[in-house]
Amino acid sequence: MNAFLVLADGATCPQDCVAQNRETVILDTRSHGNLRCGAEALRLKLRCDLPARLEDLLYIAVYIFGADTTVSRGTKKDVFAERWRRHFSMVLPVSDISFWSSPSIQDKLVDMLSWLTGDMFTFTFVPRSASTERQQMIELRDVEDTLSKGDAVVMFSGGLDSLAAVLEVLSAGHYPVLVSHRPAAVISKRQTNLVDCLRKTHQDWVFPHVNMWVNHSGKRPADHNQRSRSFLFTCLGAVVAKLLGVNEVRLCDNGVVSINLPQSPQNVATLLSRSTHPKYLRQVQDFLREVCDSPELAITNTLALKTKREVVELISECGHPELIQEAVSCSHTEGQTKLHRHCGVCSQCIDRRFATMGAGLEKYDLQERYKKNIFIDALSEGEERARVDEYLRFAENLRSLVDAEDLFSEYPELIDCIPRDEDVVEYGESISRMLQKHQESVWQVVRQQLKSNVDLACSVGLHNGCLLDMVFCSEYRRDPKGVYAERLRLLLCTGLPPAFQTEGARNERSVQDVGESILVAARENMQRETPQMPFAGINTKPDFSNLSNLGQAYRRLFVEFKYPKDRKRLNSVVTEMTSRVTIYRDQGACVLFIVYDPARAIVNDEAFIGDFEKHKNVWVGIAR
Repeated sequence: MNAFLVLADGATCPQDCVAQNRETVILDTRSHGNLRCGAEALRLKLRCDLPARLEDLLYIAVYIFGADTTVSRGTKKDVFAERWRRHFSMVLPVSDISFWSSPSIQDKLVDMLSWLTGDMFTFTFVPRSASTERQQMIELRDVEDTLSKGDAVVMFSGGLDSLAAVLEVLSAGHYPVLVSHRPAAVISKRQTNLVDCLRKTHQDWVFPHVNMWVNHSGKRPADHNQRSRSFLFTCLGAVVAKLLGVNEVRLCDNGVVSINLPQSPQNVATLLSRSTHPKYLRQVQDFLREVCDSPELAITNTLALKTKREVVELISECGHPELIQEAVSCSHTEGQTKLHRHCGVCSQCIDRRFATMGAGLEKYDLQERYKKNIFIDALSEGEERARVDEYLRFAENLRSLVDAEDLFSEYPELIDCIPRDEDVVEYGESISRMLQKHQESVWQVVRQQLKSNVDLACSVGLHNGCLLDMVFCSEYRRDPKGVYAERLRLLLCTGLPPAFQTEGARNERSVQDVGESILVAARENMQRETPQMPFAGINTKPDFSNLSNLGQAYRRLFVEFKYPKDRKRLNSVVTEMTSRVTIYRDQGACVLFIVYDPARAIVNDEAFIGDFEKHKNVWVGIAR
């Protein structure tokens, strides 16, 4: 595991916490520090002091976010995600040191963060200097006089779900205070634009907007997954709620995103975001109740049993569907223009398009605002196709799970979603109904798009790899690893023999060299002789590994070249291939063997291939 010692705001490492084989991370939120934040604005704008414990809470959340985004979780070459999980030993200055050092608080903090981020944490708290110079963290421009009238706190990202949560609160007769984290200027602009639109459509309320800047000064974050961002977000909401005397913080996402079931076998644990997962909301609520000394504080997700389509319909039912166009859902924060606010191919854009089309509200979510139309535009091979493929396969799988029992059997991790004191059967059925509505809406939209584009398909033809092409070819129903392996097998088995027509292969290394040339010419981003894997006390490595950015479903595919010159050498080749099957399966990898056999040492091709391909995720190609 990757271990890091984190020292914040001038804290030094105590003698009993001396770093051993740990890289040190320095975080500085003070004036001209490397982590942009501050807490003075709340005191200045509200004309009240921020209680020491609440100020500690904000800074602890900032430090955790800072450490999370400072340390990379590994590159695409880390095929087994060995660097995904990190161990942070954090030395943090606080004012209320006796409270934060209590075992019960530390246990709750560590358990909650470990489940949310997948990382390990240990905390050592030291006294904070009273003279520490701070940056400003929160901006409340000209709203302090109306802020005290707010009676609801809604976490506001600027997307459709948070917009729906705001309108839901308004329709219930409350006055929401909007709370945001602003990591970048482009996101801040999205949020403030939508707030301005709300003020124009609802002139009886000013929508106080509490903004918190937290980002790295002068540099980009090393890790963009930001699994700890939800904790920072929630803490800010809890602090604002405490100061306003409000007992509920709404942190809302639609239910499909909140439970975030894996859409491919490689998406497990915290490789999937848990930012509004029911278990996280329970954990952070228990923690914040104790920190804020507010036993009635509730961290709620009122959209937890709604699909994205139902969220969009809620916005329309509240009387202002035109606001849909002003909410931005795209996960790509850079490179978007005023015309194209959405890329169209990230998971958030895909879900948004299906939701607005399913709700019949396309006129408020114009295709012109998307860079790509996933239904008919050519999708790049790799992540773009993989996301669409996984989205369709997930909906197809849900269609086969007819009741809650089937659903929980297929996805046992759903047990973590069940609230305390809740009827397990009733809740399970609610989850099942929601997911069935999701898949039904997906296929309804697919059918609509097939009808709308039938003339295009019959005349010009569909672009290769677009969503409708995938549906026509039923590509999404095929195992993506198998499809990719078959393509490589055809490529290599066709390309190898002509390369040796003039001069035969000298040895297995020369076969690998030619194979590499074929892969490079085909723009297959394969890495040679990596990664190294320990097995039975020795290290082994494949000839080639697919470590390119092809999406989770394609990763962990290894390619091995074998060259049996004669029958005698064939016995050794079979032994080598058998041992590699054992090693790679133990590592959770797939393997494609390309056997170059011009001398026809293999007598029965079908039997040879069958003996290896009876193992799952093993493919064999024979080239002559």
